[in-house]
Amino acid sequence: MLDATSVEVYRYAVGHPGWTRADASEALGLTLRRIDTAIGELSGRRLLSPQAGNGEGFVAVSPDVALADLVDADERALQDLRARISGRRRELSSLLPTFLEARKSVLASTSVETLEDPHLIHRVLIDYGRDVTEKVYIAQPGQGSTADVHEESVRKDLELLENGVRRRTLYDTSTRDHVPTRKAVEAIAAGGGEFGVLPFIPLRMLIFDDKLALVGRQLTRDDKAALVIRDHSLINIFTHLFDIAWEVSESFLAPQQVESPLSSMQRSIIQGLANGLSDESIARRLDINVRTCRRHIAWMLETLRADSRFQAALKAREAGWV
Repeated sequence: MLDATSVEVYRYAVGHPGWTRADASEALGLTLRRIDTAIGELSGRRLLSPQAGNGEGFVAVSPDVALADLVDADERALQDLRARISGRRRELSSLLPTFLEARKSVLASTSVETLEDPHLIHRVLIDYGRDVTEKVYIAQPGQGSTADVHEESVRKDLELLENGVRRRTLYDTSTRDHVPTRKAVEAIAAGGGEFGVLPFIPLRMLIFDDKLALVGRQLTRDDKAALVIRDHSLINIFTHLFDIAWEVSESFLAPQQVESPLSSMQRSIIQGLANGLSDESIARRLDINVRTCRRHIAWMLETLRADSRFQAALKAREAGWV
């Protein structure tokens, strides 16, 4: 937006065709430096132009004429951009039959494709998410996404549910205390989405109908690559595994049966202690650092008055806390 000085100079320019910097400075009581700044702002918006035959004079240009001058250049640039996009689309679309034909031989020899680029993974999710008609199953390890990510997910998931698509998600038990995740679950569940929790989600997985499964490769903790599976037999196996996990899961929004001083995160840690896992293994499963995990363990040992990690797990179970 124009500042007050620029507006004042423009108002003066409209009433004084052929004015000069010195004229405006004397009439408005502004320094030449401020006049020059305003001239620069107005000229950049095509609201001023030099007066013909007068090297120092300026004339005001009406806003509608200035707008037409500015927009004309932008419209030409936009038309050029659209033409280039259209040309690229025609060029690359012409290669699609070649790609599909060549792809048949690749798919015949391998049923699993590895995608390293997160952008390409995101594109696959968008493409298949748009065409899904029956079900979307998701197993999501870790501590949940940010509120911004969930906001976009809620909108898309509610659209799927309105179209009759079954939407099921398995989360780690510890995410019950993650506020953005819980709010998203409540919003999607109100539209018919189903959510379950398990003490541990071993892998990240998404299944779209019987057409595609994306499984996190997870060679390391920071590995973002995904295995794209299109083979129906493999998809059926992963779907079967998901169904079994779903049967033994607990509803995300189920009320706790016994009052417990432990958070969902701490209950997951206790479960890991009961299974004899190391601090490092528990931290990796819950996607937290080892120091945080050990701080929780120390607090629980003190709260439960336990002499060992295993005794803490036993006492927690006896009290009905896990």
